[in-house]
Amino acid sequence: MPPRKFQPNAFVCHDLPMTRDNFTYLGIVEGPQTHLILAWSPSGDLRNFWAPSVRALERLVGPHNVQDYRLAIDQDRSFAFILCPDHVDAEKLRGRYVTVGDTKFFFELVKSVVKMPFYDDTNQHLRACNWIGD
Repeated sequence: MPPRKFQPNAFVCHDLPMTRDNFTYLGIVEGPQTHLILAWSPSGDLRNFWAPSVRALERLVGPHNVQDYRLAIDQDRSFAFILCPDHVDAEKLRGRYVTVGDTKFFFELVKSVVKMPFYDDTNQHLRACNWIGD
């Protein structure tokens, strides 16, 4: 398939907020990215976003190549973050969409990520202290 020619800012996210857990799962740091893709769905009521996200990726890259990608899910926003093996693979996913069952997944290139504010990050928990009185 010939490479598609997009405008520089078409299907691109800048300064996308991510949970601290997703930074850990993907093994990335805050700032500019070249290998990261955002797969999102307007269907926000999915109970298990993991399985359809893997199926969507599998339909685009093939079942034997899924193991080369890292996937982290943000269930609250119906986002799947996909870390591609290289920037060429990320560009191939950019601007695509896939239907898995009744759910559509759209793929956008992520140029930069930032950490969510602490109180907006649903996966962060305040330290619990146990006070023992006499």
